[in-house]
Amino acid sequence: MIPLLRTSTALRARVALRPGRVVLTDRFGELTAAELLDQVHLLAHRPDRAARRTPSRGLRALTPDAALRQVLLTALSGDGTLDVRTPDAVGGASTLHRGSLTATQLATLADLARRIGLRPGRRLASAAPGVHRHGLLVALGALALGAPLVDLSHLSAAQRIALLHRAPPALLTGVPVHLEDLLHADREFGGHRPLRIPRIISGTDQLPESLRADLARHFTGRVHDVYGTTATGPLTVDGRPLRGVRLRAQDGVLQARTPFTRGRTLITDRGRIEPDGTVRVTDRADGAASPGGMLPDPAAVARLLRAQPGIAAVQLRMVPGERAGSRTIAEVTLAPGMSSGLAPGPEELRALVRDQLGPASVPGEVRLSSPGR
Repeated sequence: MIPLLRTSTALRARVALRPGRVVLTDRFGELTAAELLDQVHLLAHRPDRAARRTPSRGLRALTPDAALRQVLLTALSGDGTLDVRTPDAVGGASTLHRGSLTATQLATLADLARRIGLRPGRRLASAAPGVHRHGLLVALGALALGAPLVDLSHLSAAQRIALLHRAPPALLTGVPVHLEDLLHADREFGGHRPLRIPRIISGTDQLPESLRADLARHFTGRVHDVYGTTATGPLTVDGRPLRGVRLRAQDGVLQARTPFTRGRTLITDRGRIEPDGTVRVTDRADGAASPGGMLPDPAAVARLLRAQPGIAAVQLRMVPGERAGSRTIAEVTLAPGMSSGLAPGPEELRALVRDQLGPASVPGEVRLSSPGR
C-alpha cells in the first residue's frame, strides 16, 4: 500500500508531454494521453462542478467495478483530495489527505519502481480495482512514469486472458487473491498459449510462498512481494527495506520510520527481522483477520444476489479462512416454491459477482437454503 498524494496538476503536465502515447488499454480500446486530457478538461469544467464539492465526491462515488479510465478521469480532474476505499476497524472507508511529494518521498518511490522493474514504456497490467488504494496508486504511478496501463479489474476471467494476449504486459500487479484468480483463469482459458509475464508484483496483503512459487512457475516470471501500510507508505520489496525506510523489531512488533511518517516511528504489523536484514511479516498488529487486501462492498454483493430470480434473501458473514485470513460466506435463501434444481447454483452466483463487481467481492462460499430451513 502507498499513500495517496496530491499530484493531479503534476500528472496532467506529465501526461501532456507525449499526447500521442497510449496510456491505457481496456475492453473499450486504447486511450491516448491527448484523449485522456481532453476528457479531464471536459469533466473539470462541467457547470455543476461546484455542486459536486461534497464529502461524498471522488472515488467512493464510483461503482466497485468502475473502469480504470473512469478512475483516472476522477483523479486527474479533482483538486488533489480523493476518497479511497480502504479497510478500517469497522469495515468502512477512509479519506486520505496528502500534500506534494518531497525529495525523500520521491527517492523512496523511485527505489520501489526500480526494484520491481517499472520503467517508462513498459506495459503494466493491473488486476486491482482503481477505486481501491492499491489499484489507484499503481495507475497514478504508471501514468507518472509513462508506463502504459492494461486494465483487467472490470473484466470476466475469459476477457482478462483475452486482453492480456492482445496487449502482453511486462509487469502484472494485484493483491494475492487477484493474482491467484488470474492464474486459474489462464489455466482454464489460455488454451495452448500460456501467458509469459516477466514481472509479477503482489501487494497489500501477505503473499503465501506456495502461491509465489506457482505464479513464478506458470508465468515464467519473477515475483515481487511489496509490503507497506497506509501511514508509512511502501516499506519493503521482497523483505528488503526501501531507500529512506528504517525498520526495527521490538517484542515481535515491527516499527517503521519513513519519509511519509513525518519524523515519527509507527507500529506496523507483527514480524521479525532476520540476521541478514530480511523483514518477515507474520500477522497484523491489531490481531484482526486480514480482509484479503481489499475492502469488499457487502451491500452491493447482497443487492446483486437478491436481484436474481428465485432468491428471497441474502445474508453475508465473515469466517476465518486460510487463503486470506478471512472469507465471506453468502447464505442465500430461495424464494418459496423454488427448488434448488431450478435456482442458480453456488458457482453460478459466484461467477456473477466476479463479473459484475470484480474478484475482490466474490464470496468464498455460497450456501443455498429453502425457506423455513
